[in-house]
Amino acid sequence: MSYYFISIGGTGAKVMESLTHLCIAGLLPNDERLYIAAIDPDVGNGNLERTSAALNNFVAFQNFSVGNDTPLFKNKISIVRPFPFNPTGHDKTLDDLTEYHQHSTGVGKLYAALYTRAERSVTLNEGFRGHPSIGAAVLAKNFGDGSNRTTLTAQIEKLIGEGDSVKIFLAGSVFGGTGAAGLPTVARLLRDNLADYADRISIGGALILPYFSFTPTDIGDELFARSENFLPNTKAALKYYADRENLFDATYLVGDSVMTAVKDFSVGSANQRNEAHIVELYAALAAADFFAQPTKKKIFKYICRHERDKFSWNDLPTSRERFVQFARFIFAYVHLVKPVLNNLVSGEAAAYKYPWFVDLLGGVKVTDPDVVNFSFYAEAFAAWLKQLETFGGREIFLIDPAAFESNPARIVDKKIFSALDGVQSKITLHEVWYRLTEPLKLESSVTGFGKFLRRLYEACAA
Repeated sequence: MSYYFISIGGTGAKVMESLTHLCIAGLLPNDERLYIAAIDPDVGNGNLERTSAALNNFVAFQNFSVGNDTPLFKNKISIVRPFPFNPTGHDKTLDDLTEYHQHSTGVGKLYAALYTRAERSVTLNEGFRGHPSIGAAVLAKNFGDGSNRTTLTAQIEKLIGEGDSVKIFLAGSVFGGTGAAGLPTVARLLRDNLADYADRISIGGALILPYFSFTPTDIGDELFARSENFLPNTKAALKYYADRENLFDATYLVGDSVMTAVKDFSVGSANQRNEAHIVELYAALAAADFFAQPTKKKIFKYICRHERDKFSWNDLPTSRERFVQFARFIFAYVHLVKPVLNNLVSGEAAAYKYPWFVDLLGGVKVTDPDVVNFSFYAEAFAAWLKQLETFGGREIFLIDPAAFESNPARIVDKKIFSALDGVQSKITLHEVWYRLTEPLKLESSVTGFGKFLRRLYEACAA
């Protein structure tokens, strides 16, 4: 069995960010290979850029020798190129990508009736601007052809030809532009392109309902997604899906009744960097749930929470123990390990004062790319978790909010560490330090920086 996750548009990219963190923490149902693909004409989107950074870190972590009997980095991933797949090219308009406007009668008049002059002439570098009709036309014409068919559809065909079965999960919004256009179009094209292998594939989708709003400024007459249109767009989209019940084998509807205000509005490109949201984590967990289900089983799941305006561990369908252990592992690295490494590089500390460094990091240079990449990722995970738990409109208590009082996230009060999730444990920072100095028995394949990370992760187990 192989898994495919395809993000569509900016919201899909944010779901992919949450899924990447879940994979690194070992929270996918088993150790099957995960193929990651993205579809977005806005290739410079800030949300996608942040996700790409986490993915590239994950690719690097696969080289760590941590052993096979640990959930840490257990899922191997492959990024499907080109990443992201851009169905529009650069500086193209709808007129550039279709030939219908060249016809003076028949189809040309129909094209002119269906699309306004603004829709036909706007450049699509920053996405489909909340107009799914543009995206549907572009994707129907360009997805599955040329290089993208070679790398995605043909790759799936090759796996199936080798006797594998494939589960494909799509994620995107139904209320904007790229996701609303791409979810049904890509699902239908995949089914059509892989019709000969229908018994070997299963397609699931996270249909993201409205969960944020924004107030645009200084955009003049420019085309863009308008949050006042989100609800009517969603109503129309859901009616469409209801009429096409065979589009997905499993459908997950995820949204929120409170619209979180986006702080800094942007039509797209690098300035579109929205903070993480609990809805995106739920959608990523939906992907994990789909991958865990028996192939071709039609499912409908209903999730509710215990309190209207609060999210807690009782409301999440995931392993609390493993997630909290991973959070401890990250905070222990950020709070205990990284400062020591920085002091060693600057010469402010001597290695012999830290037995765990001598025993576990002998021969590893603290300036090695592996160490630098993981240090960057640890800060990024802490920042993602902070965003997840501090957005407006809801109380989130997965990790004690006091852990995020400093920026970047640091444990200000050491007592917080032993009760990160609100439940008191024996795992204090002192206990982690002590465990790192205990005699170590690991298989010989566990070496280098991976050996240290494995030991630190185990030292954070309750």
